[in-house]
Amino acid sequence: MGARLETIRTRLKQVWVWMLRHDAFIYLVFIAIATFFWWGRAMTSSREAHISLPITYTDIPSEIVFEQELPLSLNITLRDNGKLLRQVAQTSPSINISLADRLTDESGHLLLSADVLRPKIQDILPGSTTIQQIRPETIESAYHRQEKKTVPVVLTASWAIAQQHQLATPPIIHPTEIEIFGKREQLDTIDCILTDSFHIKDLHDTVNCSAALIIPQGIRTPIKQADIILIAEQFTDKNFTLPIQVIDVPAGENVHLFPQQVSITVRVGISHFAQIQASDFQAVCAYPKQATNTLPIQIIHSNPHITQIRTNIREVEYIIER
Repeated sequence: MGARLETIRTRLKQVWVWMLRHDAFIYLVFIAIATFFWWGRAMTSSREAHISLPITYTDIPSEIVFEQELPLSLNITLRDNGKLLRQVAQTSPSINISLADRLTDESGHLLLSADVLRPKIQDILPGSTTIQQIRPETIESAYHRQEKKTVPVVLTASWAIAQQHQLATPPIIHPTEIEIFGKREQLDTIDCILTDSFHIKDLHDTVNCSAALIIPQGIRTPIKQADIILIAEQFTDKNFTLPIQVIDVPAGENVHLFPQQVSITVRVGISHFAQIQASDFQAVCAYPKQATNTLPIQIIHSNPHITQIRTNIREVEYIIER
């Protein structure tokens, strides 16, 4: 390795000596100086450049449809010193065009002439830069306003929940509803927008995902997908003993039950275990409208976190005392 490096040093030294003997080094220095002066003159002298600038259209109502696509950029010819033209080409500033006051009718024709475009272009250019040419010179398109309707987003998905787990809440969808645009006769046939179907295996934690919306042909919407949150957690059981009440008992009568209590086992997610109390439940029997041997027990509750209720008995015997 050392011998190779020494050979390279020897070769470089020979080249250097050759350049000095034949004035090649001085020649290269003069070329570098000339190049520097040429570059400086090119950067300060007036010249032309062809640049493509992107266009951003703002304040377009969602229900507006253009019959011809609006251009996304303008090709312009500029004149200025080379340094400023190079800065414009590198930064590629965007032309912002607001259409708020140009799309007020149900249908019409949008026309942006060169007299409109030129000042907007000039605003984003250095003051010394002049616009020689704009292509296209005008932006125009016919437009019309579509009907709109607000419909819910419906999740079409399936999941396999891990053992000893359950959904802590119903699936969360965002947005829950969207605006769709189209012809009135087609909108009248649409009651909801479905998400693309998907399946989740072994759901045991919080899952965040996105699902594409299935948009019928001929219908438009600014929203193309929905965000989905599925929250799974471990569940456990909690036991209570409740007194059984008889409801709708006529005046002057008493109903005696045998037994008078029922034991219930409720399934609840671990995060809500401490919040579940016996007062959240009622065990009731309806007064019999006709003679029967037993009365069925109904467990009433309004806690959304209860997913299952089991009882040790389903019905009780009774005696009516008048």
